[in-house]
Amino acid sequence: MTPRSKNRDGKKSKNARRARKSSSGRAKAFLWWLFGICTAAVLVMVFVLSDHGLYQLWQLKKEQHLIQDRIQVLEQENTRLSQERDRLENDLDYIEKLARERYRMAKPGEKVFRVLPRESRESR
Repeated sequence: MTPRSKNRDGKKSKNARRARKSSSGRAKAFLWWLFGICTAAVLVMVFVLSDHGLYQLWQLKKEQHLIQDRIQVLEQENTRLSQERDRLENDLDYIEKLARERYRMAKPGEKVFRVLPRESRESR
């Protein structure tokens, strides 16, 4: 303490007390600020970056949408294949058409003409 900070009675002056209070007030304010920053950092880590946080929730929602889209595509394909199976079991005209187109089958007495694509005709 400087000689000025004491008055005649040997007690500290008001200015010295104010200076001490303001420095301790600044230290307390800094500690509260530091506590707030640390608390905010912990909350961000817990609610955003943890296994049950917002980022993980966003990833799971995205994956759920992809899976639901895949399920919809598979259900449509399943329906198409069921209709195809029913046609193969019940529709004789469809079976005949497939036999002629895919397997180049013909009825007895019919002649089958094979049409070549333009590229293969030019190479001859």
